[in-house]
Amino acid sequence: MCTISLLALTACTLLPYTLAAPAHDNYQKSLEAPNKNPDDAFDLEPTANFAFAGITTFAQLPQSQCVTESGPVDDILVLGFPFDTATSYRTGTRFGPNTIRQGSRAASLACSGHYNHRQSINPFVQNISVVDCGDLPISPFDNSLAFARMEEWFKRLLWREVKSADGRGVKSLKIGRVHPQIVSLGGDHSISLPILRALNTVYGKVSAIHIDAHIDTWSPKVFAGAEAESKQAEFADGTPYYWAGMEGLLTSKNVHAGIRSTSDMLKRDGVWAITDKIRAVVPHDEPVYVSLDVDSLDPAFAPGTAGPASGGWTPREIIQIIIDGLKGLNIVGVDVVEVLPSYDNAEITGIAAAEFTIEVS
Repeated sequence: MCTISLLALTACTLLPYTLAAPAHDNYQKSLEAPNKNPDDAFDLEPTANFAFAGITTFAQLPQSQCVTESGPVDDILVLGFPFDTATSYRTGTRFGPNTIRQGSRAASLACSGHYNHRQSINPFVQNISVVDCGDLPISPFDNSLAFARMEEWFKRLLWREVKSADGRGVKSLKIGRVHPQIVSLGGDHSISLPILRALNTVYGKVSAIHIDAHIDTWSPKVFAGAEAESKQAEFADGTPYYWAGMEGLLTSKNVHAGIRSTSDMLKRDGVWAITDKIRAVVPHDEPVYVSLDVDSLDPAFAPGTAGPASGGWTPREIIQIIIDGLKGLNIVGVDVVEVLPSYDNAEITGIAAAEFTIEVS
């Protein structure tokens, strides 16, 4: 009790001195801005193009409602397929296209905008017109309807004329005219089938380079551990290349790479053996379709995927295979699929998928 009284007395004793502190003329100054040098004036216009700013399109490309618009289209079209109701394991890859777009922000930063240091190329300097067409409004309720619409919408874009006067798209030897190259962002791997069906109307049979942890040529009678219980159930993410073969959409010269049952080849012979094998099998002057499933990566590098499988490749290996294995091929279409953001960590899967898309486009 005495202690409290002494403390209170001390506080009261000090208070008059605090209140009686002398004032100084320069005690408080006006917060006026210092005189500016005209040479140091700020540029206040929103002209900067930072990787984290602006509307999220793939690699900060211009955007266009390609499917609903009419008239000529750009040389390369980036198109999202937000579809995942034919998956056999994890769902959620319908959000993959936007995850890849978000990942492309970091990829664009690493590549200094649109300049690709690995391939020493800038497509915009070469007058190649590229645009992000957004995502297709694919039904999540009816797979039969979804497959029909994916094929039809892809076909409509494919048959449009290109804007460039000198035809910098992809020329069809079957038809003799130039068509846009469409880069598809998935979505589960079943989207490859309606795309291949649409491509067949322009190019005929194509050779596929299919990079995946799984073969995806399963018969629907045995896939996923049970016989398909309906006609549409036969079309799943593990059967697109079974049906592509059965429907006569592919040549006899195709490559399935990254399959876990054949991973010893990379370990034994290295990346160059894989690229040499691809180039030895796939014709260089005939139409080629490239399909890249991110589960070809080891889950350490791609946790955000619908069908993870241990023992996979690294991003560096796949990028090298893309650059050296696909160089000079007549690539008529591309898909990058199976990105699942809800299982991703720090966007590493989305960034890897964006890097692959940039390299293969």
